[in-house]
Amino acid sequence: MAASIPENEPVLTGLPDPQVIPVTYTTRSGDVYTTLKRLQPQPSFCLSESKNAPEAGIVLVGYSTNGRRNLKNVYNNQGCMIRFIVEDEPELVEHAKQDIQDLTLEGCKIVPYSELQKAVESPGIRFVLVSAPYNMRKGVVISSLEAGKDVMCDKPMASNVEDARELFAIARQRKRVLITDLPGRPGKAFSPIIMALVATASKIVVERIPEPDAPEPSTAPIDKEDPEVENMLLSVANHDAFSINFCMCMRPNKITTTVVNNKPGTLQVEMMYPNKTTVIVFVNRGFENSWNQSFSLTGERLSEMRRVDHMRTHTESEKLKASVKAEDGPSMEFGPSMEFTQVYDGAAKDALEQMYTASSGRLELASRVRPGLMEQNVVDCLVMAKAAIESLRSGSPADVVYW
Repeated sequence: MAASIPENEPVLTGLPDPQVIPVTYTTRSGDVYTTLKRLQPQPSFCLSESKNAPEAGIVLVGYSTNGRRNLKNVYNNQGCMIRFIVEDEPELVEHAKQDIQDLTLEGCKIVPYSELQKAVESPGIRFVLVSAPYNMRKGVVISSLEAGKDVMCDKPMASNVEDARELFAIARQRKRVLITDLPGRPGKAFSPIIMALVATASKIVVERIPEPDAPEPSTAPIDKEDPEVENMLLSVANHDAFSINFCMCMRPNKITTTVVNNKPGTLQVEMMYPNKTTVIVFVNRGFENSWNQSFSLTGERLSEMRRVDHMRTHTESEKLKASVKAEDGPSMEFGPSMEFTQVYDGAAKDALEQMYTASSGRLELASRVRPGLMEQNVVDCLVMAKAAIESLRSGSPADVVYW
């Protein structure tokens, strides 16, 4: 069959001709089809470019690392305005004051958590960004939804499946938007090329890249019953594991969590996927706020991907080699190997844009916010985290049961 651009692919006017590559696939019936896949990322919809966009008043709850990221994203999009920052911690309050001064945010007030409800119910407030500590998020989300506001909550928005289901049920009942900053669509968090490479690898190793000003990771021994350890694994499921799920369009069916003996304060989470791909994630205590990652991909199938040639023009850190050396043995032939870093500056910004367009009723853009899919993704992450915790404490692999 001749290669052609799929008819349902949108034509992007005013942009350079997109690059395309041929993609061949075989159906279950044995039919072979070839089409052309665009490599040009979809354009970003900025709030400041929205026609007749009403200015949305926002309450930002919590001002830790993610809260400061959210402030920056709001500042860069002129359709929104932070009206209140809710924070009690003296050091974080000082950070907020300095940022308000540096950005010249007129009309932005810092209030304590005791005045949260008053801030949410203030005139002109359209939605609430929740960057509060884990144990406070559920209560803040519920009170905001019940006040008739749309809500974007940092992940994880809940610590268990029941709480997550409850939050989305309240959002449906109140006819409000509830969203979280899961990895965005292709071209924002992951390019189509990287997605294809991840889906083709046989083994994937993921590690967090610390922020430039991040403190040294803790070297204290891992206490398997420590709630902080649960938070580490919640972070792995919501960020690292979901990134892989997003690229591979599947979820792991077995998870094994162990303490890394030669790396104090570090856990290794090994996930097995239905296509026999093994994913290993290393997570350090204190790196939960580090979003960026390094990926190492290996596998014979990578050599069959013509996209490797395109990859060379997209990443400076890409490396190809014939074999890799196992950590505890001689060189093993895994086939080609590739390394790259993934930066997530666009993911939270994209989530904010989706929140705004959904809240403003622009259906052509708001249709991208699919609450049912969002809810299932959040629940899947919590199920994976629960399995990872069970494996760590039992010392055995845990099957992941989603239904």
